[in-house]
Amino acid sequence: MHHPLFSRRSAGLSALALILAAGTVAPAHAETAISADRCEANKAAGKITFLTSFAYAATLGILDVVAAKERGLFDDLCLDVAIEPGSTNSQLVSANTAQIAGVGSASDVMVAIDNGADIVGVATYGNVGAIELLTMADSGIEELKDFEGKTVGYKGAIAPQFSAMMLDNGVDMGKINWVSVGYDPTILPNGNVQGLGAYKSNEPKVLEAKGNSVKEWDPDAYGVHSTFNAMIANKQWAAKNPTAIEDFLRAEFKAFDWINESDANLDEALSYAEKLSTSGYDVKQSKVRWQTELALMQGSLPEGMMPGQQSDAQWQPEADMLVRFNLVKAAPDIETAQDNTYIDAIYADGALVWPAP
Repeated sequence: MHHPLFSRRSAGLSALALILAAGTVAPAHAETAISADRCEANKAAGKITFLTSFAYAATLGILDVVAAKERGLFDDLCLDVAIEPGSTNSQLVSANTAQIAGVGSASDVMVAIDNGADIVGVATYGNVGAIELLTMADSGIEELKDFEGKTVGYKGAIAPQFSAMMLDNGVDMGKINWVSVGYDPTILPNGNVQGLGAYKSNEPKVLEAKGNSVKEWDPDAYGVHSTFNAMIANKQWAAKNPTAIEDFLRAEFKAFDWINESDANLDEALSYAEKLSTSGYDVKQSKVRWQTELALMQGSLPEGMMPGQQSDAQWQPEADMLVRFNLVKAAPDIETAQDNTYIDAIYADGALVWPAP
């Protein structure tokens, strides 16, 4: 997928020509990047802390934000943005300790709101699930019922998508030994677990790169549909600073388009994330991760919608799933759980609007 992009280099050369002609010094933020009034409004929003959903992983909604920061796109829009690895993102954004953050899916947004969080979903990247279960290809597990009696690792909490997939196919969840595990996928080929919760873009690629043959159990293939990589904002802060949240998303998706323009751009973006990482960074595997997630996003983008745009219909399957498994106290009100005015404002006529109006 390719969208028309505003050429920052061309804009810079045009601005330079004007400066030379006028014999004056360039302003800190060129008028072609943002209007003076909008610049002041964005400055008034103060420091914006963005929390990543998982360190500096090469995932949609992290790498593009990092690239926007490194390439000065936030500066171009008079935004003061700090990027930090996240943890309890919904709680921190609700408390306005951070203003914007990434979370795993629409489910995370709706569950947090059900628990009283003052947050709102402002963008959704993927409209297909990004998680699945893995088994070794020679494990003898040939159907979902075969998971009974086996030990299966999960991260954080058992995903409702896994529960739905199992229960819809007559599996007794009580007969599966679910255990909380870390992020080392080699526990699967090493035999510590017989099944492993995984991200489609990560663990299966890592294990296959090490010569392991795995079988993937995708909830989507069993009719369990969900989303991946949602962006949240503090609801009150966003309402008070609409141009700041719009332009954060504008810079983010400008960088997203830039990354996807060429392999060289992706490599450069990965170098930014590698520089920020303090625990080692597998550039080769990270590149595969981005490309895999990009394909998932592109393949699930509803007709007529642009990257990041969301709707009630996209979140409804997950809302229904949360109600079905009693993971929320009340049926989610999707209309208030997401605010689409910000993401919709950055697009016009099928293209990202850059510079800002």
